[in-house]
Amino acid sequence: MENFFYKIKLLILRILGYEKPLRVALLKYLSLKFTTFRPHYETLIYESSKNAVKLGYDEINIIELGVAGGDGIKTLVKYKKKVEKILKIKINIIGFDTGTGLPDTTYKQDLPFFWKKGDYTNQNLNNLEKEFINVKIYQGNISSTLDEFVNNNKKKIGLIIFDLDLYSSTKLFLNKIHELSKKNLLLPRTFCYFDDLFLADYCLDDSNGEPLAIREFNTEFKDLKLGKFFDHINDFKFPLAKGQIYTLHDLNNVDYEKYIGIYNSESLSGKKKDKFRSLLDD
Repeated sequence: MENFFYKIKLLILRILGYEKPLRVALLKYLSLKFTTFRPHYETLIYESSKNAVKLGYDEINIIELGVAGGDGIKTLVKYKKKVEKILKIKINIIGFDTGTGLPDTTYKQDLPFFWKKGDYTNQNLNNLEKEFINVKIYQGNISSTLDEFVNNNKKKIGLIIFDLDLYSSTKLFLNKIHELSKKNLLLPRTFCYFDDLFLADYCLDDSNGEPLAIREFNTEFKDLKLGKFFDHINDFKFPLAKGQIYTLHDLNNVDYEKYIGIYNSESLSGKKKDKFRSLLDD
């Protein structure tokens, strides 16, 4: 009992010192309690699809890197059905996974003291394809399965969800993004969500894991950049995802300069209508 009360004391102190509104902690708790409650996934699907529609596309691919138990895929399918209906767009869900869990690693930057070989193994990935339409799971080493995807898919990628855990796996995919660009498979600006930019154990920082892979990517590629969203009090769109969203800028994309903004000549001229622009359309 002494151990229990000590943990309760620590929890209370952490709650009292929590710098964000407690509703954020509540949302996080709900996402842990209910594995397919991920409001950040829903708004990411919506915003990436909205951008695609503005650019003139009626179909996109959404990629999840690291399928594990399949909860992410199930969540994406649940949310994308509503977005498809609202925005009149077709959304394909693409998953990449080894099928045998995390690989063995010799990189210290992979945090081998935190992750181990075989974590998140799922032998039933094929069942996800059978259960849901417009879902495709590529199993195996991503260095080869991504080539298969590139050869068999022509639709633009609107969103990439990174959940590969390891520095080496994340870097392996990032190093192949230039191939996606050359094949014209990216939107000019593709949303990227990195699941492992923060670990409560504080062993993850800018010297390892996904943060290091991102920094090296931005150094090595001139016309592809991962830009991090600024955390601002006015940012209301991405619950549970602030600080984990990047924009993949494909600077050579033919559509990069195509205007998709929310303003028009009248709104900028001072001759505004009585009706204000709704936040729902922002």
